[in-house]
Amino acid sequence: MIIRKAKEKDYLYLAEMKWQHCLEDDEDYGENNLKNVDKDDFIEKFIDFLTAHKEYKIWVAQVYDKIVSAMFVYMIPKTPKPNGNSKYIAYLTNVFTVKEYRNQKIGTKLINHIKNALTEEKCELIFVFPSENSISFYERNGFSPENEIFECNLNEE
Repeated sequence: MIIRKAKEKDYLYLAEMKWQHCLEDDEDYGENNLKNVDKDDFIEKFIDFLTAHKEYKIWVAQVYDKIVSAMFVYMIPKTPKPNGNSKYIAYLTNVFTVKEYRNQKIGTKLINHIKNALTEEKCELIFVFPSENSISFYERNGFSPENEIFECNLNEE
């Protein structure tokens, strides 16, 4: 297995992975991610988004020539403060592993790689909004619900 940053040539496959992940959530958990959504239109928008938003760091786990897991990280710069050593906080999102590669510790290896890389970049913390089904994964990998986050929902979807 190789862990690396995604390249532009990976965007189509990442879009396909995201579509499949949403399809599984719709089927397994009764969500409505894909209701009235055209797949080709979504794929195009997803690729356009990744192309336009280079501030996302995307790490992938690759087995042979196939990407089997991906995690997106958005780095948020912190304003400088006296004696401040950390430069960023990070938002982890779009975490998914291809179904037949789950429960093989690939996600754990990938998240540990990301944690090490972000530590080197002086990142203070990583936050994530886990689904009910992913809480145990994050807890096993060092995440905990310690900080209170206040939200102001601007979209009633």
